[in-house]
Amino acid sequence: MLSLACIGNLSAQWNIKVGYAGGFMKAPVLNAVVDNFNNKYNTFEDKLDPFRSIHGLEIGLRYRLNSVGFEASWNSMSSRSDFIGKLPGSNANFQDRWFLSMTEYSFGLENYIGNFGYGASLGYRTFRMKTDITGAPRKKRLVAEDPGFASKFYILYQVPGNKVGIAFKPYVQFPLQEIDISSFDQDLNVQFNDNYNAAKPQLEKFFMYGISIVLYNGKQY
Repeated sequence: MLSLACIGNLSAQWNIKVGYAGGFMKAPVLNAVVDNFNNKYNTFEDKLDPFRSIHGLEIGLRYRLNSVGFEASWNSMSSRSDFIGKLPGSNANFQDRWFLSMTEYSFGLENYIGNFGYGASLGYRTFRMKTDITGAPRKKRLVAEDPGFASKFYILYQVPGNKVGIAFKPYVQFPLQEIDISSFDQDLNVQFNDNYNAAKPQLEKFFMYGISIVLYNGKQY
């Protein structure tokens, strides 16, 4: 009888989530490539900006059992930087755009204490760098791509609702593997110097911190 009563008190629920994911990243190796490029080609009117912030979409599925939740998530965040100026030794104008993206699949565990809680997840994220294709501004060419595992830790505050709930999740993410960005260095510089050879490997960690703001469908308990 006692076991049946305990089962009856369990409250299980499935929820779909969708929302915003954003953050700031520490990328000293990547941004050293940017700084060296700007210093080398100082004739540009608008220099290449360092990559510091990243924003995008997060979706996923949560299974909640009383005060414990299990989440499977996918997010894709991106950032852009470009430069405009005259080519070295020429009066011709030149413009170049670079698109950084980080896509991640993750599985997490959460614990709830009233409307507050905390959680941790293990993710497999892929770094990509793309650039414009000359003569085809709507298309992009893949320059660099490298995956790696990362762990995320966060606290949360949720506002439940009868049909939709919202949760705020500030987080920090620690890389478990380094990512090689040397292909970006090579492609960025070789367009002005045919003999340029980037050092390999150039390993970046991409430590990140930020916040996710997500909506959950269904009644929240």
